[in-house]
Amino acid sequence: MAGKRYAILIASSKYPDEPGLAPLRCPENDVDALNEILGSPDFGQFTETFVLKNAPSHEVQEKMETVLAAASKDDLVLIYFSGHGKQMDRSYQLCLTTANTRLSALATTSIPAATIKLLFDHSFAKSKILILDCCYSGAIEKAFKGGGVEEELKRMSNAEGTFIMTASTDFQVAVERPEDQLSLFTKHLVAGIRSGEADKNEDGLIDINELHSYVCEKVRQEGTQKPLEWHLRSNGDLILSRSGKDAKEKRRQELRAKLCGLAAQGYLSDRLLGELLKIASMSAQEMTARERECSLLIERLADGRMSLADFVESWLKTSFVPEKPPVLALPVWKIAAVLVVGAAWYFMPVSPVVPSPSEEARSELPAVASPYEKVTPEPPAVAPQKPPAEPAPKQHTIHVKPRQLPDLGKIRIPKPIALLPPVPSSSEKAEPLPEKPSQNASPQRGRTIGQYIDHGDGTITDTKTGLMWKRCAEGLSGVTCEEGKLENYKWDDAVKRFKDVEYAGYSYWRLPTIDELKTLVYCSKGKKKDSHHCNEGSEQPTINQQAFPNTEATQFWSGSPYAGYSIGAWYVNFYNGYSLIYDRDYPYAVRLVRGGQ
Repeated sequence: MAGKRYAILIASSKYPDEPGLAPLRCPENDVDALNEILGSPDFGQFTETFVLKNAPSHEVQEKMETVLAAASKDDLVLIYFSGHGKQMDRSYQLCLTTANTRLSALATTSIPAATIKLLFDHSFAKSKILILDCCYSGAIEKAFKGGGVEEELKRMSNAEGTFIMTASTDFQVAVERPEDQLSLFTKHLVAGIRSGEADKNEDGLIDINELHSYVCEKVRQEGTQKPLEWHLRSNGDLILSRSGKDAKEKRRQELRAKLCGLAAQGYLSDRLLGELLKIASMSAQEMTARERECSLLIERLADGRMSLADFVESWLKTSFVPEKPPVLALPVWKIAAVLVVGAAWYFMPVSPVVPSPSEEARSELPAVASPYEKVTPEPPAVAPQKPPAEPAPKQHTIHVKPRQLPDLGKIRIPKPIALLPPVPSSSEKAEPLPEKPSQNASPQRGRTIGQYIDHGDGTITDTKTGLMWKRCAEGLSGVTCEEGKLENYKWDDAVKRFKDVEYAGYSYWRLPTIDELKTLVYCSKGKKKDSHHCNEGSEQPTINQQAFPNTEATQFWSGSPYAGYSIGAWYVNFYNGYSLIYDRDYPYAVRLVRGGQ
């Protein structure tokens, strides 16, 4: 019987009682990012996580003892720490600093590594993980006296599956780079799980050994810091998280089933179905840039977010337009027929169009019959008064076998509507949208909406930050942003497109930084104490809906790249107010900002 999974995530960044300990910037971000992944049903699937930020040592120790003592033998307990690590002057044992730590009294105002070992000893949980992201974290070995850590772990009661992972050796510092939001060690820890790259054997699961191997490789590429590990594998590898690959495979199966359903209804030809299934079965790594565009179209069609007519038009533009201008022209009537009857028409042979001859050359060419009837040369503009003295030259006729065209009246043409019922998603709003204003409605210039001033021209200024925002997300317009359709962009495309944009008489509109975008998050029920999530029951989207009407509860890109994940960038999810990183190739919404006046 599978046990429960518990995680205690400790962040220590502020030290009001000890001026000798410099404040840290990343620990709180570290535990938030890790908490998001461990608690996710797609990744960690932890039963419960406990986040402690800048708590005193006694509170942290009490939480560790309570959770470890209550865990049964089938449970997994993970303890993660991000903060300063200090060594005692004489014994050089590692101590984890907390908010009340004083360097003159480390043994009683911090968390000595020996205390953690003692708590591990008295826990019945056979699976325990200790991850330390702090300076000199490799000194944890000194807490296990006698032989090395491996020998001492063997003497621990119920020690099967105990694992220790540190960010550095016993004499190295742990790095947090100025350009990163997370510490060097933890950013790769998070990226390895979220991207699935740590799943070396591609079995859909990430065990602690795979994760350490991935993190160690990435950290060593950026400097001399060297993560270490100690563990016992007497009962197999400890599984820390899913890699998300099995979830992606499930999604591909759903897409294939929906596409086959559309074909069964007569909306897709067999050959087109084969092309769609081929792309729907590919992984993101196997796809070219064009195939990724086609994959997004398939998802929208299958989810009912795109009509068949829109899909056909977009599919032809994305999938079948060659990189270079075609040698043979495509007749206009054929393009129209393809768009009307569906993608099956794409596979019909195409005949070249002969260029029209000049006026001089036209008189020397014989008349050519159409595919359906004999054509004679046109008479002159002014008929002669008398018949010609000599008989007219003999007409030349070329007989061409008529092309067998389909009877369009007998072809069933699908209506351009969504083929499937809409699937509820996180982007649906909990509250109804405001009513569409009348055509004569006009914005109120200078009105105040909370902390915002509406200028009545589609712009709004935040009085707290001085930033000016576009009220409507890109693709939307109107007094209440009711016109148009929300546009989604890949991150790289958005950065290139929205740079020094002009709007409403102002220039220098751009993508906001992640810190600027997070200022728009509004939680009507407040935020959770231990994370940046909005509390349950908060209105969705988590933004001032009067200031930014018709905003969808979905992800919005910021202009901030993520240095620790070369293909990642930061976004804010206005479904729950949380900010995190994701693949730049995924299309998200965009809202522009400019510097305050």
